[in-house]
Amino acid sequence: MSRKESIKLTKDKRKSQICKVYQIKVDYSKLSKHTRNQLKSLFIEGKWLYNSVLNFEDIKFYDTKTKEVSIKVKDTFETRKLNTLSAQMKQGIKDRIFCSILNLSKKKQKGYRVGRLKFTSKLYCIPLKQFNNTYKLDKEHNFIKLQGIKQKLKVSGLSQIPDTAELANSNFIQQGTDYFFHITTYQDQDKVEKSIPDKEIGIDFGCETQLTLSNGIKLTYQVPASKKLKRLDRKIQKKNRPQSKNKIKDKLKREKLYQKLNNKKKDIKNKIVSCLVNNFQTIVFQDESVKAWHSGNHGKKIQNTAIGGIIRDLKHKSHTPIIVNKFFPSTQLCPQCGIKNKLSLNERIYSCECGYTEDRDVKSAKCILTEGLKTKKVHTSGSITSKYKIPTERREFKPREIETSVLTIFSNIENIVNVSFCRNSQLLSC
Repeated sequence: MSRKESIKLTKDKRKSQICKVYQIKVDYSKLSKHTRNQLKSLFIEGKWLYNSVLNFEDIKFYDTKTKEVSIKVKDTFETRKLNTLSAQMKQGIKDRIFCSILNLSKKKQKGYRVGRLKFTSKLYCIPLKQFNNTYKLDKEHNFIKLQGIKQKLKVSGLSQIPDTAELANSNFIQQGTDYFFHITTYQDQDKVEKSIPDKEIGIDFGCETQLTLSNGIKLTYQVPASKKLKRLDRKIQKKNRPQSKNKIKDKLKREKLYQKLNNKKKDIKNKIVSCLVNNFQTIVFQDESVKAWHSGNHGKKIQNTAIGGIIRDLKHKSHTPIIVNKFFPSTQLCPQCGIKNKLSLNERIYSCECGYTEDRDVKSAKCILTEGLKTKKVHTSGSITSKYKIPTERREFKPREIETSVLTIFSNIENIVNVSFCRNSQLLSC
């Protein structure tokens, strides 16, 4: 069988499979001193090679078999040897740079403003191209053998990879003093489909109340930076403090603390998205400009949440996502008479001349739901239709019953998320 035929067979096979990536953590305490130094030098040499490839005139003709590179040290150039990086790792770094340049070129052709790839001061990811060559697994004893490293790396998390999964490439990642493998697998799709209730929900995102649902549920949560982290930031950013070993240690500590913050926000985001996706078939929300919120007076509030990640995941994971234009006046529009009433940020209750009165966030979520259902697109197998038989006249909104399953899942976010439920203007906190 020729190479073209085998590639075609593989492509046809991948169409019926799901791609999943598993994160495997290296047990740092089990590493010898020599192995720790090797892993550090692996990323340092990767940085040297990355900058060397980027500085080359034609990347396509760069020789990845080279064993030494020239790097800039202040105003002079020095030659450094590549002792730890394997040939396939070098090839992976080169291919990644080449693909990045191609993607930037395609964006430029579409009319986007793009810049150049910049030289890096630190490399955090080493691509591992081939399973059983660049890296090997020992699932019985929880070891991974990395090409160029003598010691087998003790890891945790290999049990989550099913035996039937086909292993592909991987990425070796450094986060502070921790090391991770992100292993790509291909698995057959499950024939049993999840039964998602045929319900709709509208979501209004905000700065004070992060999520307000059209059924009356409000979610408010913040993951602020700790005092220790703020103190470290001030200590590192001192102008008169020179570069030293203690400063490098402080930077590693700060990186670890930021990683903990990000993990907490990811955990909250995953729980919220999972609850919404599993309980509602149609999810309607606005395509909010989170970047504009950052540039305003709400930078810290947005930074302490994961609203951008929630919006991104809802677009890709929900069964039928409906995105309403960000310029739709959900806050000002009256759902009963259609008049626009401007409100200040301090006014939390929406009242109209026609007599309609309700909490402004709940009202906005209901308006977003109604607007989304008017232009609902039902995704079928291979075709998209925009017909949806629903009366478009204005009607009275009535609060829906809050499902017990929703309450059960949201109650798992205790100690991290302060969840409040608003039903008929009565606020109940759990």
